[in-house]
Amino acid sequence: MTPAEKRAMEEKRDRLRRWVPEDGRSSVTQGINHVAVYCKDMEETARFYTEAMGMPVINVIDNRDVPESTHMNVDVGNGMALSFFDFPHISRLQEFATEGVGNVMHIALPITPARYAEVKARLDEGGTAYEEVGGSLYVKDPNRLGIELLPMD
Repeated sequence: MTPAEKRAMEEKRDRLRRWVPEDGRSSVTQGINHVAVYCKDMEETARFYTEAMGMPVINVIDNRDVPESTHMNVDVGNGMALSFFDFPHISRLQEFATEGVGNVMHIALPITPARYAEVKARLDEGGTAYEEVGGSLYVKDPNRLGIELLPMD
């Protein structure tokens, strides 16, 4: 990065910082209940989260909006879930999304160091590819959704 590019980046960040409240106020919402994700293969997704990641499926129901679709929730802790939906009857929803604006880069999930080591060992045993960067583990699920395991005490 050139000095001019670095200066421009810092100016951009300074402009964005005006949105950080000085009075310490917090959001009017209470956090995330679930993140809805398109799913290509429900069984492989259930296996990955349950066996490799240690995150159990907590329910499987019909999609109340589309009877041909299944809705499966995976527990990610603290009452939050990843909600997977398949749409086998809609061919365009069987394609993997490309990276870019509007898509999820990754979902960061806090994990204790001991549990981190357990998950890492299971991923190694299963031959699942992952990357460790900055103390976190990044892995793609069967739907290519990026998951970051963020060690925290």
